[in-house]
Amino acid sequence: MFLEFLQGITGVFVVVYDGQHALKFTLGRAKGVVGPGIHWKWPIVQRFRVEETKHTTLDLEPQVIQLADDLVYEVDAKVLYQITNLHKALIEVDELVTAMQNRIVMAIQGVVSQQTRDTITDVDAIVGSILEHLRTMEEQWGVRILQLGFSNISPSPATLEITQLDLLARERHKLYSELIDQGTAADAAVALVTGAVVATHPLPEPQGLRDERGALASARLDVEEELERKRREERRAAKERREHDKGPNPARTPTTATRRTTRMRSTLRSAAASSDPSSSSCAERGPSSSTRSSSSPRPIRS
Repeated sequence: MFLEFLQGITGVFVVVYDGQHALKFTLGRAKGVVGPGIHWKWPIVQRFRVEETKHTTLDLEPQVIQLADDLVYEVDAKVLYQITNLHKALIEVDELVTAMQNRIVMAIQGVVSQQTRDTITDVDAIVGSILEHLRTMEEQWGVRILQLGFSNISPSPATLEITQLDLLARERHKLYSELIDQGTAADAAVALVTGAVVATHPLPEPQGLRDERGALASARLDVEEELERKRREERRAAKERREHDKGPNPARTPTTATRRTTRMRSTLRSAAASSDPSSSSCAERGPSSSTRSSSSPRPIRS
């Protein structure tokens, strides 16, 4: 940290650490590559461009590639590389990492797209072909591919389904051939291979068996009717028990005191009506008639 601080303040030297190299520029022209250590320079006139030269891993983006037989595979690869010529890596190409990613992806697509369902599993041969395509890039850009490998190379879901169907068809055809060689009839062999439970030669049903099935069906209907009748009787008996346990409604049954009061009121009304027969007619005529009759003089009886 202290050296970097002095380097930024003074600008008269540059520090190159282990695993790094620096390309020296004088008046804009590349003069040479220097290794780790402290290197003096003339401000404004000279500058150094420091880059990592140790082993570096490059993680490529996943790819979807169509094979020569129209199957689709998903491919994910990783690359381990090292800069061997810093002058070429900085001068011959702009943005070395991005350029390497694009170049390696194109090489992988070119090699994998030429494979088929049978050759896609030979990973060593595919990797060898890809590295052979990248030899020109290594010479031009001053890098060396140390290792290239696939972290994933698998069929897409649709391709996987097609592959499984093809394998299943081959297995069934092989089994069918074996059954035929053993003397099995063709229709029986097909039934065994497909897993179908079929009668290849159905026999007529005996008459006694049909009669027995009819008798069993009739007995079953009789038993079901008897069970239904018993269920109805049980439901009716349960309903009668509930009504008997519930009893009369006490809220609707008048008590003895209520009946006595009702009889007394009806007796009083009958007595009042028999003692004053004119009360009913007066009540019907209204209060005006009763007022007039009370104001008129009553006749004097002798």
